[in-house]
Formats: sequence, C-alpha cells, structure tokens
Amino acid sequence: MAMEMKTKYYLTLSLKQPGGYSYFGEYYLGNDSKRANEIFSGLTGRSSAYEDQALNIDMIVMEGDVPKGVKTIGCTLDEFALNCKYIAKEIFRINNLELS
Repeated sequence: MAMEMKTKYYLTLSLKQPGGYSYFGEYYLGNDSKRANEIFSGLTGRSSAYEDQALNIDMIVMEGDVPKGVKTIGCTLDEFALNCKYIAKEIFRINNLELS
C-alpha cells in the first residue's frame, strides 16, 4: 500500500546579492491549494521576468520532499514590507478560521 504524499505550500523570501539570490526566510501556508494561490495572487510585485528586483518571494509547492512547482514575484523594499504584513494577516486569519 503506497503512502499518500501530502502537498504543502510555502512562500520563501530571498535577497539579491552579487552571486544570485540568497534565501533568508519562509512562511508555511499549509496544504490548501486554493488558499495558498489566493495569498500568492494578493502579493504586490512584478513577475520573475524583472530580474533587477532586490527581493523575491517564491511560492513553492512540495509533494513530500520534492518541489513540484514554483511561482516568483520580485518586489521593492516597500512592496516587500506590505507583502509581509499581508501574509502575516492572512496566515493569522486562516489559523483562526481553522480553530473555530
């Protein structure tokens, strides 16, 4: 009997440096695809085509220990600050909905 792999969603944070981007944090969004995609869609920034952005936020879809998909936005420091506030508010809201 094969074990079912649970899909998990994360937002990872990275900063542009001379050698590329350096990871410095993450948010765990849970295992609900719809909620994770709604949160990512609510972020402010530009598509990954804008490689000149100092900060990136990636949504990574994990199936077990294997990354299965990535979406990326680049953002300015001001946009990043707004995004962190938005993400924290949404995670708080989701966790409180699950408790009620």
